[in-house]
Amino acid sequence: MPDSTHPPQLDEAPKHSSSGCPIRTTLRTIAADLKGTRPHAEVTTADRLTLAREAANGCEHRERALLLRMPHITWAATRGEYGLILDRTSWGA
Repeated sequence: MPDSTHPPQLDEAPKHSSSGCPIRTTLRTIAADLKGTRPHAEVTTADRLTLAREAANGCEHRERALLLRMPHITWAATRGEYGLILDRTSWGA
């Protein structure tokens, strides 16, 4: 019978979630989609708004939070390029 004064075994250590920030995760999901589906197609400001709205699943707070972190598209960008930008942006979210 183990003594109750012994430290916990490694497998008894508390398990912490590594999911991170939900906005960070959502940005990475959007980025993966952009890079994986038609990466050479153009992405526009309207696409940025649509991506945030769809990813927010009807939550206005989440949509605003995403749009605050998704850079405005002021140049001719491809979906793949914007995906890379969102990947980089997600690290600061």
